[in-house]
Amino acid sequence: MARYLSYEEYLARGGTLGEGDFETCAARAAGRIDALTYCRVRGMSTVPEAVKEAMMTAVRAASDAGAERVASSSALAGFSTDGYSERYQSAGEQWEAVERAANREIRALLEGVCDDAGTPLTYAGGLE
Repeated sequence: MARYLSYEEYLARGGTLGEGDFETCAARAAGRIDALTYCRVRGMSTVPEAVKEAMMTAVRAASDAGAERVASSSALAGFSTDGYSERYQSAGEQWEAVERAANREIRALLEGVCDDAGTPLTYAGGLE
């Protein structure tokens, strides 16, 4: 299973996107999950609940961080009172911040979850 979360499961978990938007975001989300788990979920006999929750996070991030949405908004990134200064994040900075936050949340959800062979999904290799 390459998607990890069906549209029906997405709706049952509180998702609000239409089916077309979900399909687009779910494809991106599955790619993010694959990147963070080194594609270990692909070979599993069943998709763990933690992966489905991680998919919800990744779909939400893909939806919230759409290029058009980020480009059309500006976020206040700094403020100073005495000398009055403001700083706004660029669209690229906003995109990166959303990506980092989503990756942190997904890694936290997948912490301690193992594939069918007992390897932690987020294990990157090396000595233990």
